[in-house]
Amino acid sequence: DDSSGNNNHVTQSTEANQATVSGGGLDFEETDDAHYDLTSTITIAQNAGFCIAVVVDQESVSNNTILSKDTDDQIQIVNSSVIRFRANEVIDRTTNFHVAETPFAAGPKMLLMLNRTAGVTNTFTLSKDGVELTPDTDLSTNEAAGENPFGFDINVLGSRAGSSQYFDGKILELAFWSKGLTRTEMLNVNNYLKSVHGL
Repeated sequence: DDSSGNNNHVTQSTEANQATVSGGGLDFEETDDAHYDLTSTITIAQNAGFCIAVVVDQESVSNNTILSKDTDDQIQIVNSSVIRFRANEVIDRTTNFHVAETPFAAGPKMLLMLNRTAGVTNTFTLSKDGVELTPDTDLSTNEAAGENPFGFDINVLGSRAGSSQYFDGKILELAFWSKGLTRTEMLNVNNYLKSVHGL
């Protein structure tokens, strides 16, 4: 259920494609094609800000899609050192945030926040457990490193378009804002979610 009051719940009528409720979250198995559809599509316009905060406990890491709509719109943990944000319409509107070491490795659970400010020269902030990460390589084809102001739609949780790149592990909590958060707001969200999930 969506606890924001917007009634944008997640649904899955095919029992075989439902994740198991376990440990306070949804336990996805990539081999089970588990995924959910949002009641309503969330649309972020070009140059608009957004923020996603998600608490995950991955069993393995291989293109773990958190949110998507189709092959071009997605937010995904690609591997243990790369987070991907892909905007719509064309494949080259992609930003891969490559971080030194392997901060996104499977287990233990972690809180990830990806924030984009509004505007043509938007700024991305990526953090893990409240600590901001500095990408050491931006593999984007956009003009400036880390910039991707393009619009996107999302309406699927746990897979790419409901048909591939399934999440493998638990999604314990997910929050999405259709605006970029201030640093104070991000700090408050981080502190709250870390407290709730014992991070």
